[in-house]
Amino acid sequence: MEYQRSIGQGFSDHIGGVRYESFSGKGSFSVGIQYQFSSKKSYSVSKGYALYAGYRYAFGKITTGNNPFIGARVRFSLQNFDGKTSLNSLLITPSAEAGYHFVFAKRIAAAPYLGYGYTLKLSKDYNSLDEDVGTRFLPGISASYRF
Repeated sequence: MEYQRSIGQGFSDHIGGVRYESFSGKGSFSVGIQYQFSSKKSYSVSKGYALYAGYRYAFGKITTGNNPFIGARVRFSLQNFDGKTSLNSLLITPSAEAGYHFVFAKRIAAAPYLGYGYTLKLSKDYNSLDEDVGTRFLPGISASYRF
């Protein structure tokens, strides 16, 4: 599972979801499904679902131990912004991230990270405002059990 924040100018979202990660050598590929909802303090209020795919590279000897990492991901989200319509806006957010992967008891893992990305609108603007597009600071943490 994963929790992430998306913070921009006048913009703040909470993102929670599930992820699958496959390890190979020093790298790992991940895919995930997320639910995203904005804070009531945000200028435009929204909620929606997202899919993402990403890659992380570990700087340790193997990915099964404690290691710093860097990575990249691309998230596609369908956001429904509060307003008169129930139509969704399609957004894409490519991002880079860096963090540390902790392993506990050989099977339980946690990975806090900091990310930076840029959100672009790919569809017509349905009740969203200008702060929905732009740079994003993306702190987060993922937790997992390794089979």
